[in-house]
Amino acid sequence: MHKILIIDDSPEIVILYEKMINNYLQNIDHINTIIYTLNDFKNFLDNENNFKEKFSLIISEIELHGENIVDYLEVLKTYQPRTPLYIVSNKMNLNSIKNIFKIGALDWIEKPIVPEEFAIMLAESIFKGETFEGKYRKLRNEIINFDENNNLEFFMLEDKISTLIFENPNRYEGHFLLGYLYWKKLKNINLLKKHYKAALALSENSIKDRELENVIVKILEGHNNEK
Repeated sequence: MHKILIIDDSPEIVILYEKMINNYLQNIDHINTIIYTLNDFKNFLDNENNFKEKFSLIISEIELHGENIVDYLEVLKTYQPRTPLYIVSNKMNLNSIKNIFKIGALDWIEKPIVPEEFAIMLAESIFKGETFEGKYRKLRNEIINFDENNNLEFFMLEDKISTLIFENPNRYEGHFLLGYLYWKKLKNINLLKKHYKAALALSENSIKDRELENVIVKILEGHNNEK
């Protein structure tokens, strides 16, 4: 799931951005967070829960209702140091241009932004590197084809999945995969059950990978029937 943060005081501009985002990302899971006012921005920065997962892209004005927000953008970048920040504004001067690059903005684009420029922003952020969904599919395939007698491969997979969980603590997929890996290698029903329960809790009982979930459920049901 790609998270995009939009900071702008114009509802019309935000609607335009969302239309272009939905057009370019129509087959990719994403969610947009909108900030319209300075007060909203301050409240957003004060809530640490907003930064438990990395944003894929930040698109921001330099001002909100006439107030310069560079200092607040600098704070935002301390929470999201690796997230591309694009300033889209026609309120820039030489000093503000220097300031935005000083705090880590990737580029400045003058309004009105055209679709070609917007596509470049997405190419340099959303489409750069491997997505979470891509990592999940890759790890899933590795586990399906995993040789239970290969200890080195087991430890490497365990490390990869543990890293996925650490980097995405609010997502369920890592626990889902780790539990199944432990079952394939160790035949440990307790670890399978533990991580499956964690996945259910994080997904709010809405796991998308129904095929693998059915496999896990059958394993658990079979174990219960043996008792």
